[in-house]
Amino acid sequence: MKSTREFDVKILTKMALFLALIIVSGMIAIPVPAIGVPVVLQNMIIMLTAGFLGKKYGTITIGMFLALVFMGVPILSGGRGGLAVLFSPSGGFLIGFLLCGFIICPILKKIGSDTYWKILLAFIVGGALFINILGSFTLAYFSHQSLWTGLKMAAFFVPIDIGKSIIAAIIYQRLKKYTVSGEAK
Repeated sequence: MKSTREFDVKILTKMALFLALIIVSGMIAIPVPAIGVPVVLQNMIIMLTAGFLGKKYGTITIGMFLALVFMGVPILSGGRGGLAVLFSPSGGFLIGFLLCGFIICPILKKIGSDTYWKILLAFIVGGALFINILGSFTLAYFSHQSLWTGLKMAAFFVPIDIGKSIIAAIIYQRLKKYTVSGEAK
């Protein structure tokens, strides 16, 4: 039987790995000047973080990433960081990052992760849709537009994020035996 210390070291190692992946995945960005929020791979890695680490450890890992951002470490696309990022068009997306595990993990737990399509559904709902819906609020507010306009601006990202969900679901299905508990919690 494994000791608690061995288990904790494995979890901490996985958390550190996903934290590094989240940081690196934001370094390459495609700017979208009309909207003010770039296209990045971070939300794909966020989905995988929630799936592999579960609700508890995934949220803690994403929270550590956001804590670094809010402390001013320039690890968002374009070398951005600081608390002001929360009060920008990107703010809602960042909140969506933190909360997406609370959508993805219960879906995976309820419907299971035994098929690609179930995993894909969880990632589309919790990643592609949920994050963009939350992002639409700050897009609307900081561009002085209606919520409807904010939703339309965020809708620009949905097809791209569904593509990321497809890739994330393939990765998760192939590697799900390496989740923290064997299933998303």
